[in-house]
Amino acid sequence: MSLSPRSLLMATVLVVVFYSMAVFLPMKERLRLVPDALSADGSSSARLHWSMGGLFGHNLPLWPWAVELKVLKGAERVRILGGVSRLAGTATLDLALVGTGLAGPVELELVVGPWRHALHLDMLAPDLDADRDSDGFPDSAELFDPADRRAFTAWFTSIAESQFYRPDPRWARVHRDCAGLARFAYKEALRPHHGAWLAKSGYLHRVPKGDVERFSYPQVPLLGTRLFRNKAGPWRRGQDATDDFSASASARVLAEHNMVFLSKDRVFAQAGDLLFFHDPEQEGSGYHSMILLDGNRVVYHTGGGDGQAGETRLVRLADLDAHKDERWHVRPDNPHFLGFFRWKILEGGRP
Repeated sequence: MSLSPRSLLMATVLVVVFYSMAVFLPMKERLRLVPDALSADGSSSARLHWSMGGLFGHNLPLWPWAVELKVLKGAERVRILGGVSRLAGTATLDLALVGTGLAGPVELELVVGPWRHALHLDMLAPDLDADRDSDGFPDSAELFDPADRRAFTAWFTSIAESQFYRPDPRWARVHRDCAGLARFAYKEALRPHHGAWLAKSGYLHRVPKGDVERFSYPQVPLLGTRLFRNKAGPWRRGQDATDDFSASASARVLAEHNMVFLSKDRVFAQAGDLLFFHDPEQEGSGYHSMILLDGNRVVYHTGGGDGQAGETRLVRLADLDAHKDERWHVRPDNPHFLGFFRWKILEGGRP
């Protein structure tokens, strides 16, 4: 029995209508805030997920209403990562919420077109003594906010580079060696860079915008002025920084206890990372450090010795690769080149 053209048309219309309803008709709304309580330590995060599902459990491909998250109370206690709203497209919204370090309640409202959903997030006082990544640094002395990491890196590289043009009078001569350059730039990058600081710097090749907000030297949580770890092992709850930290550190100690190894391949390095070399035939530990300013240049201090004061040098990676002494080549096959390393306070999660 064949269908008439009219019946066939009706059947086709019914199939199209059913398919459209299955694909586009809202059937189930999903809303999750997990967890609803987290540490206000600046690194722990909660995830907010909203979606509107169709008949087959899929997210609707089109949603005609705006979806927006509003912070009604406690805006100073939370940062929202990702766009706080969606105006078109699929019926989904995914956000991360991270504590700023202030404890207390946060009241949220998710507006979905004409509908409103109330949400509550408790920001708990951070555990300042925690070392969740077991890297030896208390979490409270690490930088988790991407903006803080960018600010630190910008100041660290600017201060280090400036020592090539004119050494800062605050950089004591007794500390003028390769590790001393890194320590000085590290410490000064964590300071508030107000007018008085700039006036004392003597010269700054580039003035970055913004400072590290989480803390400032010398008021670094739990560490104070003792910024550099001097032995292996995790931070132990309740310990005194004088046990495992000091105000100074050699190039070897910086590499072994204050930094994370990245790679011997420069493709994995970025501005602010350090390069380390080791020559067991040299005096002392035989370690030497350089600071990567960008993808092409490094700055370093030659160190003293033989009655010489040494100097700060600014060179290209290509110059090192062309050096007549192959021990200074930045190549994976150079056994004296230990690789690129990154400060642990910038890694937050990698031991």
